[in-house]
Amino acid sequence: MDATAPDGKTLPELKAEHQVAPRGRLGTPTDSEESEQSPYRNYVRDLILGVNDGIVSVYALVAGLVGAAFATRQVAVAGVAAAIAGALSMGLGEYISTKSQAQYYASEARREREHIRTYPDLERAELAEMLEEQHYPADLRPRMLEHIAGNEDRFVEFMMREEFGVGKESGRSPVAAMLLIMGAFLAGAALPVVPFFFGADPARTILWASALAILGLFCAGAAKGRVSGLAPVRSGLEMVILGTLAGLVTYAVGRLIPGITF
Repeated sequence: MDATAPDGKTLPELKAEHQVAPRGRLGTPTDSEESEQSPYRNYVRDLILGVNDGIVSVYALVAGLVGAAFATRQVAVAGVAAAIAGALSMGLGEYISTKSQAQYYASEARREREHIRTYPDLERAELAEMLEEQHYPADLRPRMLEHIAGNEDRFVEFMMREEFGVGKESGRSPVAAMLLIMGAFLAGAALPVVPFFFGADPARTILWASALAILGLFCAGAAKGRVSGLAPVRSGLEMVILGTLAGLVTYAVGRLIPGITF
């Protein structure tokens, strides 16, 4: 039978007052991932995603322009514009999503604290359920419950971690996330663009751009593999295949469109 507060509120009703967590642009890490994270690792996803998106999006653009017979200078200018626009878009989007998540979790922490103060018996009942669901030994649960519930800050921290998979080590600065993903995007975008500032023949220059893009994609994919616990080489090759396919598709589309002379 569910525990009931003096005002008639039940534990399921108390749980229902919490909002569904908004997902950031990079997704929400799982509980197991959060438990392994350091403050620096919280930004690894920004770095990898930014580099990967910068390479793929700008490489696909320049490949399409070369296919459409644009001159190297035109491709270079368009590539720079795309890099700046993409970096600003990703940076602002990451800032907004990271800030909204931080505001959400702060709001839920305040709500949790209010619940603990207003409905201590229901919250303790919920804590007891959690300890049982996690298969802690029955003889240890009462002492664990008293230890956790004996300090309000510890109680709030524990409930936030168990209910939302987030702890103090999971905090992310919106400004830091924005600047990092912008810098990573620009670094990735530079790889397929730089050759067009030095080459004269678009057909030959795109080969250099492709080589740099493939190298960058492999490195980004390998890094992603290491962070995710996957085989780095396999992850890197997967990224290369997907990025190359994107470039081939836009190049083919460009070939169907006559070049434009400015």
